[in-house]
Amino acid sequence: MSTFAIILGCIVFMIVVASVRGDPGRAIADTTLLVILAGIVAALDFIVSRFMDTGYAASLVIILVAGGLALDSLYGLMAPERQKRRDKKLRRLMKRRA
Repeated sequence: MSTFAIILGCIVFMIVVASVRGDPGRAIADTTLLVILAGIVAALDFIVSRFMDTGYAASLVIILVAGGLALDSLYGLMAPERQKRRDKKLRRLMKRRA
């Protein structure tokens, strides 16, 4: 239950920060990314737990990812110009690969 509360808190924090910035679509995209990564980690945990005891490793990974995304949204609020430059670089990189 505490893992769920921490992840939910990070999601709410991302949405609030993105709303303050005026770009809630980015928070929705980050939330979608978090859900996809949670599914991947859960599937990997299910497979690996067949062979060894994984304990709370999957929960820890998802909490760290959610915290990282929350810190990324805070960084975007504190330094929007750097965030925009990073986004432009990522777009150029993705266009070259496509």
